[in-house]
Amino acid sequence: MGSFWGDRSFEPKRQFRFLVDFDLDDMQLNFSAKGIDRPSYTIGEQSHQFFNHTFYYPGRLTWNTVTLTLVDAVTPGAADKLYGYLASIGIQDPTAGTLDSVTKTTITKASATNALSSVKIREIGSADADGKSPSVAGIQGEWELINPFITEVNFGAHSYDSDEMVEISVTLRFDWAKYSAGGSQ
Repeated sequence: MGSFWGDRSFEPKRQFRFLVDFDLDDMQLNFSAKGIDRPSYTIGEQSHQFFNHTFYYPGRLTWNTVTLTLVDAVTPGAADKLYGYLASIGIQDPTAGTLDSVTKTTITKASATNALSSVKIREIGSADADGKSPSVAGIQGEWELINPFITEVNFGAHSYDSDEMVEISVTLRFDWAKYSAGGSQ
């Protein structure tokens, strides 16, 4: 029996091999994804004191937020689409219109999740044994965020002493995540 590192069929997942399906207002921003956190969760705990001892019991499951980093392009602009997300979820400019028209709509879970159709993180496998690049069939796993909505957007910064691309950071909240090995394809 060979050692773990001597097994030629072993291939670890690599951080840079991923695709993000991120549709906002019927526009795919997949091309501008620079990085994304993989989903994570926390299981709460409850303690019970009995004399001089403390016993712990598992509590509720909470999925943590995910941060997506986008590169802002001139056309199509991610900043424009992310700013437009506010109107599509029911947020209105308080200086536009009358008080009556501004207060008739408000943000709801349905409007926030419908404006962001779906978010999927696909893990791409390595090249085939013959050296050809992986195809869609090379998807090793897929995370799907259920009922995602945006909780925070940081439009980045400008600086005269840098030639870096402008990055936008988007924080997503979701109810739960599904993982499928090999992807749903």
